Amino acid sequence: MPPEKRWLIISYFSRIDGMACAQHIDDRIPYLKAKGITPIMLTGVCGGRWPDLAQGRAPSVSPSGLRFELRHLRRVSGLWKLSASLLLLPLLPFYLLEKAIIDLDSQWSWFPLAFLRGLLLCRRHRPEAIYATGGAPSAHLAAAWIARCTGIPWIAEFQDPLVHEDWLRSRRALRVFRWLEALICRNAGAVVFLTDAARDNAAARTGLGARGVTAYPGADPANMPEVAYLPGPHCRFAHFGSFGGSRNLKVFLQGLQGALAAAPELVPLLRLDLYGTCDRLSRELIGQFPHPEVISDHGRVPRRESLVAMKRCDVLLLIQNTEAFSSETIPSKSYEYMLSGRPVLGLLFRNPELEGMLCRRGDLAVAADHPGQVQAAILELAECWRRGELGPRQDASPYTVERAVDSVAQLIESLVAPAQARQPGLGRDEGAGVGRGGS
Repeated sequence: MPPEKRWLIISYFSRIDGMACAQHIDDRIPYLKAKGITPIMLTGVCGGRWPDLAQGRAPSVSPSGLRFELRHLRRVSGLWKLSASLLLLPLLPFYLLEKAIIDLDSQWSWFPLAFLRGLLLCRRHRPEAIYATGGAPSAHLAAAWIARCTGIPWIAEFQDPLVHEDWLRSRRALRVFRWLEALICRNAGAVVFLTDAARDNAAARTGLGARGVTAYPGADPANMPEVAYLPGPHCRFAHFGSFGGSRNLKVFLQGLQGALAAAPELVPLLRLDLYGTCDRLSRELIGQFPHPEVISDHGRVPRRESLVAMKRCDVLLLIQNTEAFSSETIPSKSYEYMLSGRPVLGLLFRNPELEGMLCRRGDLAVAADHPGQVQAAILELAECWRRGELGPRQDASPYTVERAVDSVAQLIESLVAPAQARQPGLGRDEGAGVGRGGS
């Protein structure tokens, strides 16, 4: 029997329903196990426990981190409602003081206890590799310290770029994240990015070179319910996910209002279903919309219910932020959209990578800041619906979790293989979504 392969997987977010950062790693666990890899999980305290895996959990130590964790536990656990509420009040002045001095994300202080917990897990389970992912940048700092103390090779996976043009925090925070990005790109065996643009920009800042890899995360076909699409009396556009900042309903509702003004006969036929959380601006715009019967806000629903609704709608609506940051990111919901077999209308912002993905499968991509393009797309899709041309897509999406796991496993094997073994090639592969940086 070959020796058991163990990976220490460091992810602050895990086992939290409806959170993209958690789904990113949670969906991969079954495929890792199928490849003979035993995950050793190191997570935060907000998510649940893995019933069949070794797992260590660590809390944050700063007021902002404790506040975030207490508020989350209060929402999801009845046992924590009273005690969390009592603890939050005395934390408030320390939280405000911290924010005035250290303007970082709420999870920045997770790394000290995660580092200590990770050392214990390494001593007990002796993993062959460390894989840091899951959204919170502190996971990568913990991984760097653990790897330095143990000599275990590690890779870092950025779900979002650490540094970008649309920086909203303080200059002090920008210096911290630039330092962290440089540290990771200098010391990790490889750094995985979710888009080519993010990889190329990080390589230009840090000199990462060929150790930068693109791996599209994809979606899991096993999660997709067996639900048949049946056309109904309305052409239903559906959006899944949260709104906030420049990702809101403003431009889409302007386009929808223009489409209904240009073709009033569509008022009783078009519907917009929202699944997720709305920001204040989007709620105000919904309240001001001249045809309130067109919009239905379903709020947050469990993941399974959202996938069922996704497969039953007529058109899936994808909206990006109208910021330069959007050119480096692909919303994780995009991969579920493409896997669902339903047509997609993407409101994209300077993102030729995502635009190419959608257009290659026959979807529509318009500028997220151009109401006229949105109006034209709505009218075109409504006409296709009238002609019965929005049926199920038969072509399978190449962007799957299994292929992403294959890519990451191949990358880690290249780091832990004997020195005399030739490193396997990782050339660009559209189906697997993997590419080496070339800067």
